Amino acid sequence: MVGVTHRAYEGDADFRGVRDFLVRTYSAFGWMYNWGQERWDIQRFGINNEQELAGARFWEDYVHLWEAGGDIVGVVHPEEGGDLWLEIDPDYRDLEDEMVAWGEANRSPASQPGQPLVTYVAVGDIHREQVLTRREWIRCDVEAHLRKRIMAEPLPEGPVGDGYVVRSLDLATEQDSEGGAAVSRAAFGNQRTGEMMRGLAGAPSYRPEHDLAAIADDGTFAAYTTVWWDQVNRYIIFEPVGTHPDHRRRGLASAVMAEGLRIGAALRADTAYVGSGAGNPSNLLYESLGFTQVVDYLRWHASPPKR
Repeated sequence: MVGVTHRAYEGDADFRGVRDFLVRTYSAFGWMYNWGQERWDIQRFGINNEQELAGARFWEDYVHLWEAGGDIVGVVHPEEGGDLWLEIDPDYRDLEDEMVAWGEANRSPASQPGQPLVTYVAVGDIHREQVLTRREWIRCDVEAHLRKRIMAEPLPEGPVGDGYVVRSLDLATEQDSEGGAAVSRAAFGNQRTGEMMRGLAGAPSYRPEHDLAAIADDGTFAAYTTVWWDQVNRYIIFEPVGTHPDHRRRGLASAVMAEGLRIGAALRADTAYVGSGAGNPSNLLYESLGFTQVVDYLRWHASPPKR
Protein backbone atom coordinates (compact mmCIF):
# COMPACT_ATOMS: atom_id res chain seq x y z
CA MET A 1 0.00 0.00 0.00
CA VAL A 2 1.20 3.51 -0.80
CA GLY A 3 2.81 5.28 2.14
CA VAL A 4 3.12 2.13 4.28
CA THR A 5 6.54 0.93 5.46
CA HIS A 6 7.56 -2.00 7.59
CA ARG A 7 10.48 -2.52 9.92
CA ALA A 8 11.90 -4.60 12.75
CA TYR A 9 10.66 -4.21 16.30
CA GLU A 10 13.09 -2.08 18.34
CA GLY A 11 12.63 -2.67 22.06
CA ASP A 12 10.76 -0.90 24.80
CA ALA A 13 9.66 2.17 22.81
CA ASP A 14 7.95 -0.15 20.34
CA PHE A 15 6.49 -2.20 23.18
CA ARG A 16 4.69 0.94 24.32
CA GLY A 17 3.75 1.84 20.75
CA VAL A 18 2.12 -1.54 20.18
CA ARG A 19 0.18 -1.19 23.44
CA ASP A 20 -1.18 2.16 22.27
CA PHE A 21 -2.05 0.66 18.88
CA LEU A 22 -4.01 -2.19 20.52
CA VAL A 23 -5.99 0.24 22.67
CA ARG A 24 -6.79 2.37 19.62
CA THR A 25 -7.86 -0.50 17.38
CA TYR A 26 -10.14 -2.01 20.02
CA SER A 27 -12.40 1.02 19.68
CA ALA A 28 -11.98 1.02 15.89
CA PHE A 29 -13.28 -2.56 15.62
CA GLY A 30 -15.73 -2.15 18.52
CA TRP A 31 -14.66 -5.43 20.13
CA MET A 32 -11.54 -7.45 20.92
CA TYR A 33 -10.64 -8.31 17.31
CA ASN A 34 -6.93 -7.78 18.04
CA TRP A 35 -5.18 -8.67 21.26
CA GLY A 36 -5.82 -6.33 24.16
CA GLN A 37 -3.03 -4.35 25.82
CA GLU A 38 -3.13 -6.76 28.75
CA ARG A 39 -2.32 -9.76 26.57
CA TRP A 40 0.60 -7.86 25.08
CA ASP A 41 1.74 -7.11 28.64
CA ILE A 42 1.42 -10.79 29.57
CA GLN A 43 3.44 -11.74 26.50
CA ARG A 44 6.28 -9.35 27.37
CA PHE A 45 6.38 -9.77 31.16
CA GLY A 46 5.07 -13.33 31.46
CA ILE A 47 5.66 -15.65 28.52
CA ASN A 48 8.83 -13.94 27.29
CA ASN A 49 10.08 -13.31 30.81
CA GLU A 50 11.67 -16.75 30.95
CA GLN A 51 14.04 -15.74 28.15
CA GLU A 52 14.79 -12.45 29.83
CA LEU A 53 15.60 -14.14 33.13
CA ALA A 54 18.26 -16.03 31.16
CA GLY A 55 19.61 -12.74 29.81
CA ALA A 56 18.17 -12.97 26.29
CA ARG A 57 15.45 -11.17 24.33
CA PHE A 58 15.55 -13.03 21.03
CA TRP A 59 11.73 -13.03 20.94
CA GLU A 60 11.99 -9.46 19.68
CA ASP A 61 13.47 -10.74 16.40
CA TYR A 62 10.10 -12.28 15.50
CA VAL A 63 7.98 -9.15 15.98
CA HIS A 64 7.57 -6.91 12.94
CA LEU A 65 5.76 -3.59 12.50
CA TRP A 66 3.95 -1.89 9.62
CA GLU A 67 3.54 1.90 9.80
CA ALA A 68 1.74 4.68 7.95
CA GLY A 69 2.57 8.30 8.68
CA GLY A 70 4.61 7.24 11.70
CA ASP A 71 1.68 5.33 13.25
CA ILE A 72 1.64 1.55 13.72
CA VAL A 73 -1.04 -0.03 11.52
CA GLY A 74 -0.03 -3.70 11.72
CA VAL A 75 1.98 -6.10 13.89
CA VAL A 76 3.11 -9.68 13.29
CA HIS A 77 4.37 -11.73 16.24
CA PRO A 78 4.43 -15.21 17.77
CA GLU A 79 3.06 -16.16 21.17
CA GLU A 80 4.52 -19.54 22.13
CA GLY A 81 6.68 -19.99 19.02
CA GLY A 82 4.83 -22.26 16.59
CA ASP A 83 2.06 -19.75 16.05
CA LEU A 84 1.52 -16.58 14.04
CA TRP A 85 -0.56 -13.62 15.20
CA LEU A 86 -1.62 -10.59 13.16
CA GLU A 87 -2.81 -7.35 14.76
CA ILE A 88 -4.24 -4.95 12.21
CA ASP A 89 -5.82 -1.52 11.85
CA PRO A 90 -9.22 -2.05 10.16
CA ASP A 91 -8.33 0.55 7.51
CA TYR A 92 -5.24 -1.43 6.45
CA ARG A 93 -6.51 -4.98 6.07
CA ASP A 94 -5.05 -5.16 2.55
CA LEU A 95 -1.67 -5.59 4.28
CA GLU A 96 -2.56 -9.00 5.68
CA ASP A 97 -1.22 -11.08 2.78
CA GLU A 98 2.17 -9.36 3.09
CA MET A 99 2.09 -9.78 6.88
CA VAL A 100 1.36 -13.51 6.68
CA ALA A 101 4.18 -13.91 4.16
CA TRP A 102 6.61 -12.22 6.56
CA GLY A 103 5.49 -14.49 9.39
CA GLU A 104 5.93 -17.60 7.25
CA ALA A 105 9.48 -16.57 6.39
CA ASN A 106 10.47 -15.50 9.91
CA ARG A 107 9.25 -18.27 12.16
CA SER A 108 10.40 -18.30 15.76
CA PRO A 109 12.97 -20.99 16.63
CA ALA A 110 10.84 -21.79 19.70
CA SER A 111 8.70 -23.88 17.33
CA GLN A 112 8.90 -27.64 17.79
CA PRO A 113 10.55 -29.61 14.95
CA GLY A 114 7.95 -30.73 12.43
CA GLN A 115 5.23 -28.60 14.01
CA PRO A 116 3.13 -26.71 11.43
CA LEU A 117 2.86 -22.95 11.73
CA VAL A 118 -0.63 -22.18 13.07
CA THR A 119 -2.90 -19.19 13.43
CA TYR A 120 -6.43 -18.61 14.74
CA VAL A 121 -9.25 -16.86 12.89
CA ALA A 122 -12.65 -15.78 14.19
CA VAL A 123 -15.52 -17.59 12.52
CA GLY A 124 -17.01 -15.23 9.95
CA ASP A 125 -13.80 -13.28 9.30
CA ILE A 126 -14.08 -13.75 5.54
CA HIS A 127 -11.18 -11.43 4.68
CA ARG A 128 -8.63 -13.30 6.82
CA GLU A 129 -9.94 -16.65 5.60
CA GLN A 130 -9.49 -15.54 1.99
CA VAL A 131 -5.91 -14.42 2.68
CA LEU A 132 -5.00 -17.77 4.21
CA THR A 133 -6.80 -19.78 1.53
CA ARG A 134 -4.86 -17.96 -1.21
CA ARG A 135 -1.66 -18.84 0.62
CA GLU A 136 -2.76 -22.51 0.79
CA TRP A 137 -3.24 -22.67 4.54
CA ILE A 138 -5.49 -25.47 5.80
CA ARG A 139 -8.64 -24.76 7.81
CA CYS A 140 -9.15 -26.97 10.88
CA ASP A 141 -11.68 -27.18 13.72
CA VAL A 142 -12.84 -24.69 16.32
CA GLU A 143 -9.99 -24.36 18.80
CA ALA A 144 -11.07 -21.67 21.25
CA HIS A 145 -13.75 -19.21 22.26
CA LEU A 146 -13.79 -15.60 23.37
CA ARG A 147 -16.70 -15.10 25.78
CA LYS A 148 -18.28 -11.74 26.57
CA ARG A 149 -20.50 -10.52 29.38
CA ILE A 150 -22.35 -7.20 29.52
CA MET A 151 -21.61 -5.70 32.92
CA ALA A 152 -25.05 -4.08 33.19
CA GLU A 153 -26.50 -7.54 33.80
CA PRO A 154 -27.03 -8.60 37.46
CA LEU A 155 -23.85 -9.80 39.15
CA PRO A 156 -23.56 -13.41 40.39
CA GLU A 157 -23.12 -13.95 44.11
CA GLY A 158 -20.36 -16.57 43.84
CA PRO A 159 -20.02 -17.25 47.57
CA VAL A 160 -16.78 -18.83 48.76
CA GLY A 161 -17.16 -22.16 50.53
CA ASP A 162 -16.29 -22.94 54.14
CA GLY A 163 -12.58 -23.34 54.74
CA TYR A 164 -11.55 -20.79 52.12
CA VAL A 165 -11.20 -17.05 51.77
CA VAL A 166 -10.86 -14.92 48.62
CA ARG A 167 -8.27 -12.17 48.85
CA SER A 168 -6.16 -10.01 46.57
CA LEU A 169 -2.52 -10.85 45.89
CA ASP A 170 0.66 -8.99 45.09
CA LEU A 171 2.82 -10.98 42.69
CA ALA A 172 5.77 -8.74 43.56
CA THR A 173 5.96 -10.60 46.90
CA GLU A 174 7.56 -14.03 47.21
CA GLN A 175 4.67 -15.64 49.10
CA ASP A 176 1.98 -14.62 46.64
CA SER A 177 4.06 -15.25 43.51
CA GLU A 178 5.02 -18.74 44.68
CA GLY A 179 1.40 -19.52 45.58
CA GLY A 180 0.11 -18.28 42.23
CA ALA A 181 2.80 -20.26 40.39
CA ALA A 182 1.84 -23.44 42.24
CA VAL A 183 -1.79 -23.11 41.11
CA SER A 184 -0.66 -22.34 37.56
CA ARG A 185 1.54 -25.45 37.37
CA ALA A 186 -1.12 -27.73 38.81
CA ALA A 187 -4.04 -26.29 36.83
CA PHE A 188 -2.39 -25.88 33.42
CA GLY A 189 0.58 -28.27 33.49
CA ASN A 190 3.10 -25.52 32.75
CA GLN A 191 6.50 -24.82 34.33
CA ARG A 192 5.65 -21.42 35.80
CA THR A 193 7.90 -20.39 38.70
CA GLY A 194 7.53 -17.77 41.38
CA GLU A 195 10.33 -15.78 39.76
CA MET A 196 8.43 -15.73 36.48
CA MET A 197 5.27 -14.60 38.26
CA ARG A 198 7.15 -11.78 39.93
CA GLY A 199 8.18 -10.62 36.47
CA LEU A 200 4.53 -10.39 35.52
CA ALA A 201 4.03 -7.91 38.36
CA GLY A 202 6.06 -5.44 36.30
CA ALA A 203 3.46 -5.30 33.52
CA PRO A 204 2.02 -1.78 33.05
CA SER A 205 -1.59 -2.98 33.35
CA TYR A 206 -0.99 -5.22 36.39
CA ARG A 207 -2.77 -4.12 39.57
CA PRO A 208 -2.27 -6.15 42.79
CA GLU A 209 -5.77 -5.29 43.97
CA HIS A 210 -7.15 -6.97 40.83
CA ASP A 211 -5.17 -10.20 41.38
CA LEU A 212 -7.35 -12.69 43.24
CA ALA A 213 -6.95 -16.09 44.87
CA ALA A 214 -9.06 -18.48 46.91
CA ILE A 215 -6.88 -19.63 49.78
CA ALA A 216 -7.57 -22.54 52.13
CA ASP A 217 -7.45 -22.16 55.89
CA ASP A 218 -4.06 -23.90 55.92
CA GLY A 219 -2.65 -21.23 53.57
CA THR A 220 -2.76 -23.36 50.40
CA PHE A 221 -3.51 -21.44 47.21
CA ALA A 222 -6.52 -23.21 45.68
CA ALA A 223 -7.80 -21.03 42.81
CA TYR A 224 -6.44 -17.99 41.04
CA THR A 225 -7.36 -15.30 38.52
CA THR A 226 -6.14 -11.90 37.41
CA VAL A 227 -8.54 -9.17 36.34
CA TRP A 228 -7.00 -6.88 33.71
CA TRP A 229 -8.56 -3.45 33.17
CA ASP A 230 -8.54 -1.28 30.05
CA GLN A 231 -9.69 2.10 31.32
CA VAL A 232 -9.87 3.69 27.87
CA ASN A 233 -12.14 1.02 26.38
CA ARG A 234 -13.81 0.20 29.70
CA TYR A 235 -13.53 -3.57 29.68
CA ILE A 236 -12.11 -6.14 32.05
CA ILE A 237 -10.74 -9.53 31.05
CA PHE A 238 -9.95 -12.56 33.20
CA GLU A 239 -6.58 -14.16 32.39
CA PRO A 240 -5.85 -16.77 33.63
CA VAL A 241 -8.57 -18.63 35.55
CA GLY A 242 -7.38 -21.81 37.23
CA THR A 243 -8.15 -24.13 40.14
CA HIS A 244 -5.73 -26.61 41.72
CA PRO A 245 -7.00 -30.17 40.98
CA ASP A 246 -7.10 -30.94 44.73
CA HIS A 247 -9.65 -28.14 45.26
CA ARG A 248 -11.99 -28.48 42.28
CA ARG A 249 -15.80 -28.78 42.36
CA ARG A 250 -16.05 -26.46 45.36
CA GLY A 251 -17.10 -23.30 43.52
CA LEU A 252 -13.74 -21.60 44.00
CA ALA A 253 -13.23 -20.45 40.40
CA SER A 254 -16.77 -19.08 40.49
CA ALA A 255 -15.98 -17.27 43.77
CA VAL A 256 -12.82 -15.55 42.48
CA MET A 257 -14.51 -14.59 39.20
CA ALA A 258 -17.56 -13.23 41.02
CA GLU A 259 -15.23 -11.06 43.07
CA GLY A 260 -13.53 -9.98 39.85
CA LEU A 261 -16.88 -8.99 38.37
CA ARG A 262 -17.60 -6.92 41.47
CA ILE A 263 -14.27 -5.17 40.89
CA GLY A 264 -15.30 -4.54 37.29
CA ALA A 265 -18.62 -3.10 38.43
CA ALA A 266 -16.84 -0.77 40.85
CA LEU A 267 -14.62 0.39 37.97
CA ARG A 268 -17.77 0.97 35.88
CA ALA A 269 -16.60 -1.41 33.18
CA ASP A 270 -19.01 -1.89 30.30
CA THR A 271 -17.86 -5.35 29.26
CA ALA A 272 -16.11 -8.42 30.68
CA TYR A 273 -14.24 -11.02 28.60
CA VAL A 274 -12.78 -14.45 29.23
CA GLY A 275 -11.13 -16.89 26.82
CA SER A 276 -11.58 -20.66 26.84
CA GLY A 277 -10.64 -23.76 24.90
CA ALA A 278 -13.22 -25.54 22.78
CA GLY A 279 -14.76 -28.40 24.74
CA ASN A 280 -13.19 -27.28 28.02
CA PRO A 281 -15.42 -27.85 31.09
CA SER A 282 -14.71 -24.24 32.10
CA ASN A 283 -17.21 -23.14 29.45
CA LEU A 284 -20.05 -24.28 31.71
CA LEU A 285 -18.65 -22.11 34.52
CA TYR A 286 -18.39 -19.06 32.29
CA GLU A 287 -21.93 -19.54 30.99
CA SER A 288 -23.23 -19.72 34.56
CA LEU A 289 -21.56 -16.36 35.29
CA GLY A 290 -23.24 -14.69 32.32
CA PHE A 291 -20.49 -14.99 29.67
CA THR A 292 -22.98 -16.04 27.01
CA GLN A 293 -21.88 -14.03 23.96
CA VAL A 294 -19.31 -16.16 22.17
CA VAL A 295 -16.87 -15.74 19.28
CA ASP A 296 -15.46 -19.05 17.99
CA TYR A 297 -11.91 -19.28 16.66
CA LEU A 298 -10.83 -21.75 14.00
CA ARG A 299 -7.33 -23.17 13.91
CA TRP A 300 -5.52 -22.88 10.58
CA HIS A 301 -2.11 -24.27 9.73
CA ALA A 302 0.29 -23.56 6.92
CA SER A 303 0.74 -26.13 4.20
CA PRO A 304 4.06 -28.02 4.19
CA PRO A 305 6.70 -26.34 2.02
CA LYS A 306 6.72 -27.52 -1.61
CA ARG A 307 9.75 -29.59 -2.54
